[in-house]
Amino acid sequence: MSPGDTQADVVVIGAGIAGLVATLELLDRGRSVVLLDRCRPEEVGGLAREAFGGMFMVDTAEQRRSGIEDSVGLALADWNRVADFEKADVWPRRWAEQYVSRARDEVGGWLKGRGVRFFPVVNWAERGVYGDGNSVPRFHLTWGCGKALVDAMWRAIQTHPRRHELDVRFRSRVTEIIMDGGRPRGCRVASENGGGEQEVSAETVVVAAGGIGGNLDIVRREWPKDLGPPPEKILMGSHYYADGAMHEEVERIGGNVTHIDRMWNYADAVRHPDPARPNHGLKLIPPRSGIVVDPTGRRYGPAPLIPTFDAYYALERMCEDDRKYYWMVCNWKIAKRELDVSGSQHNPSIREQNLPRFLLSILLGKPVLVRHFIERCPDFVTADTLPELARRMAEVTEDGALDADLMESEIRRYDATIDRGKALFNDDQLRRIAQLRNWRGDRLRTAKFQKIDDDGAKPLIAIRMTVMARKSLGGIQTDLDSRVLRPDGEPIPGLYAVGEAAGFGGGGMHGKRSLEGTFLGGCVFSARLAARSIAGARDVARAEVTA
Repeated sequence: MSPGDTQADVVVIGAGIAGLVATLELLDRGRSVVLLDRCRPEEVGGLAREAFGGMFMVDTAEQRRSGIEDSVGLALADWNRVADFEKADVWPRRWAEQYVSRARDEVGGWLKGRGVRFFPVVNWAERGVYGDGNSVPRFHLTWGCGKALVDAMWRAIQTHPRRHELDVRFRSRVTEIIMDGGRPRGCRVASENGGGEQEVSAETVVVAAGGIGGNLDIVRREWPKDLGPPPEKILMGSHYYADGAMHEEVERIGGNVTHIDRMWNYADAVRHPDPARPNHGLKLIPPRSGIVVDPTGRRYGPAPLIPTFDAYYALERMCEDDRKYYWMVCNWKIAKRELDVSGSQHNPSIREQNLPRFLLSILLGKPVLVRHFIERCPDFVTADTLPELARRMAEVTEDGALDADLMESEIRRYDATIDRGKALFNDDQLRRIAQLRNWRGDRLRTAKFQKIDDDGAKPLIAIRMTVMARKSLGGIQTDLDSRVLRPDGEPIPGLYAVGEAAGFGGGGMHGKRSLEGTFLGGCVFSARLAARSIAGARDVARAEVTA
């Protein structure tokens, strides 16, 4: 394809992981492609490049080697319970069933065939507050984080024997999907570097433009009603080009967009120590042995709040207070052992696939990471005494909410329980910590019943955590071929949506909540189904013409 050519079989809008997988599969299946994205070349891969890289898969070799007995039936029961699908969620439910039953082979197996590797110990995310989440560990961590996943796809594209049939255009923003006779015939594209618009002609258009998390106005407008009023301040954890523009464009040409108010926002987020964009936030993997208190200093109850057990539950508890933040109080010893950050940037040993350094971090913790955040993140404060810690916490929020005496009494009560000895533990957080330490994937990363106000574990650390916009659970409604559907259920010929733009499949295959690790996998799965359908439709058309 010559540089000036504006015609192809398929236009793919978005070079995130879904767009890259769709492009690669289309090249494999003999199609010519124009790949468009607003990003710069070094940003290819979108949010996936920054992601931790976990994949939800069922009955895998990694699970079996760890003695985990899993099955499609068990996983689907977990998924449906958490998703809480409504009667009208026909396509989301069908997508969930397909993903759960096929992800091991058509996501994990396919990626392994492209050189992607997974860490042998499976992590246990989203257990649920009352064991109502993942029944067993299913979070398969990509060795190299999301960056390795993106690099593998991009390398396969760049070295593809049909690379000449691909035209990649960065800094290109789609302003319109051009329709002709009820089906797309291409796109109108504007350069982000200035200049006029250009048409790209194609018989098929694939929307892979991400969700709405990069547009905080839409996040606030669609904020779930059961979480109270939208936060005045929201951190940005999504890709800043995921602005919902393609959702609006698909609606304009007759496509159905559903469940936009279903979002996967996080409560355990802080301001980025080195922000690259406005409101830039980071999702923490907060310590399990720290105490979570509300803005007044009261510990959450009756069940203690441990954010890593259930992300949405943590958000619900945070949003009970209109200030929409809470504090994690711990100490240096706990934070060094347990604190982590979700994403590739702050996990260099995994990102760079440095096994000795990674194993060392498991054994010794992450003191460098903790020190970096203490020194650079405005949401981290330290002190040697609880009264001094409370004073510094109040300086961060400046709202007068914190009752220092109340917070101190909550912490002393927890510490006194530990002092009584393991046989007399009567605190649900300690029982949960004991369960965490039973799983080898968590044992070395979980402190052994560590008190908070302990002279041998100081300084004390308090982390103010708040709401961060991240992923969209709703999106463009599609059938199991990733074809965009109209409100009446009929597909729009030649128009497809994949990845987060499609709610990771069907306009919302997660329902109301997610089991984690299902986002990147959903991007890969929906993109592969779209490419397969596009190639199949073209082959059928050619056969009909020949006949």
